[in-house]
Amino acid sequence: MAPPADIPGQPGQAQRQRQLQQQGSGAPGQAAQPRKKRPTAPAEPPYPVVDVQPKDQNARKVLVIGDFMASGLAWGLDQAFAEEPRIAIIDRAEGSSGFVRDDHYDWAATLPELLDTEKPDMTVVMIGSNDRQQIRTADGKFAPRSEEWQRLYQQRVERFLLALQTYGKPVYWVGLPPLKSADGSADMAYLNTVFKARAEAVGVKFIDIWDGFADENGTFVSRGPDVDGQARQLRSGDGINFTKAGRRKLAFYVEREITQDSGLGSTPSAMTLTNPNETTEIGPDGKERKVGPILSLTDPAPGSADAALDGGGAAQPASAGGDGARKLTVDGEPPAPQIGRADDFAWKPPVTDEDKPEGSGASIIDGIVILPAATARNASGSSAVQ
Repeated sequence: MAPPADIPGQPGQAQRQRQLQQQGSGAPGQAAQPRKKRPTAPAEPPYPVVDVQPKDQNARKVLVIGDFMASGLAWGLDQAFAEEPRIAIIDRAEGSSGFVRDDHYDWAATLPELLDTEKPDMTVVMIGSNDRQQIRTADGKFAPRSEEWQRLYQQRVERFLLALQTYGKPVYWVGLPPLKSADGSADMAYLNTVFKARAEAVGVKFIDIWDGFADENGTFVSRGPDVDGQARQLRSGDGINFTKAGRRKLAFYVEREITQDSGLGSTPSAMTLTNPNETTEIGPDGKERKVGPILSLTDPAPGSADAALDGGGAAQPASAGGDGARKLTVDGEPPAPQIGRADDFAWKPPVTDEDKPEGSGASIIDGIVILPAATARNASGSSAVQ
């Protein structure tokens, strides 16, 4: 069939093509205007990275499994134990995995073989960020957090935990953080309730990291204190991923549990959470001054927990108050005030007549001791005032 003829009075096909070419290239004889480039995402702030030292042949293996957040956690743990030869981090996270799309990656089915191959001494789990989607089965599609969705999801979590129980080694389940999206944060909070209930029911330790990446109202924040107490960018621009500083802070919560439960003693970041390295700061007078390191005055001396491992005798038991640095920076509990110190606000009992020194002539009014005024005496020793 022949193409339709041009309508009289209207530009023909060839003329329309010339008009389009002129519109794209500007006026005749002018070069085509370059297209504007889309703005690129801001670069991640620089963060010091520690070189991972070789590990002992019999180092304890920590297996990290889960989704893309677990991979970031594994990087942070590798940095946390970079100079600890007795701890080796094994990253076996699957970035796009979860419990919803078990047709893509079925953790419950692959976990027994993975554990048998790696033979970890402990396992760290962080998963769920990809699970804000429908569950599809032969019976149909089920919307997130619907009644059937919840039932199926909990069954898959329980199958996963059963595989870890069968292996019989310690497991740490790391909770999910808030997201920039309010709906996303609500879903993460819901999944945390599921994970916490199921994990603790079978003796798995659940590590809640929510408050470390939220404000006082529990909502998402992109910036906050890092493990050194310095304000840094903790989350990426997408409001989901972590920066290097954020991954390192995420790992801190797990690092603390591993060092405490493994009997390997405290790591530097677990003992001293604020400014562990000496830094140079500019004072009000414009001069440079050395600041730090800030050390805890209540924690045991570094290495004291390793005395038994080094053959130096049994390690001293931890005090009933626990780790002072942890209680102050994580739990928000200040150390107990010392008697007579400025922060000792304990009520003192009032002074009574029984506490008055004999022959002092002092009087007591409302619990306050009033001393008599001094009187001048002459050379003979008698009072000058009769």
